[in-house]
Amino acid sequence: MPHQHRWHHPLCLAPRPLRPWLTESGSLTARLIAHYPCFKVRVLAQGLARPHDDERATLGLPRANVRVPSREVLLCSGDTPLVFAHSVTTPAAVRRGFRKFRHIGGRSLGSMLFASPTIARSMLAWRRVDARHPLWRKARAVVGPLPARLWARRSVFYTGPDRLLVTEVFLPPLFQESR
Repeated sequence: MPHQHRWHHPLCLAPRPLRPWLTESGSLTARLIAHYPCFKVRVLAQGLARPHDDERATLGLPRANVRVPSREVLLCSGDTPLVFAHSVTTPAAVRRGFRKFRHIGGRSLGSMLFASPTIARSMLAWRRVDARHPLWRKARAVVGPLPARLWARRSVFYTGPDRLLVTEVFLPPLFQESR
């Protein structure tokens, strides 16, 4: 699978408190709610955007200048950002299998993805991201100063021929606490 090639740093390099979060196979949202009762979703952007190069490859998009449905949110505990989440899909997918993606608003994407028995998920892949990665730079623009490296994970959700790529960048409050 194209998304896993550069997305498989050894998990043993991740901070120990973060490893269970990186490998959570169920809904990250459900796990966050269980640990952070003041959980909320802060929508940063939702609309058409240019996917990153590796996202284009994963979604099988042919052109570099294509714009696709995209969503960026912060998953927070109260006002404290815990995760910067970035999702992209194809225009056809929001007309078919991922119709709800357009109108999800302030709800978590996980509430949609894990509620449907017709949606399957790929294996998780993870890596460290730094200032060279566009998602690290986007997270920094939103939350302010960040460590030089953060950990992120991603997976592809499938329903029929449609794909939705979800990437989650874990922010310092999450892996500095023991939960």
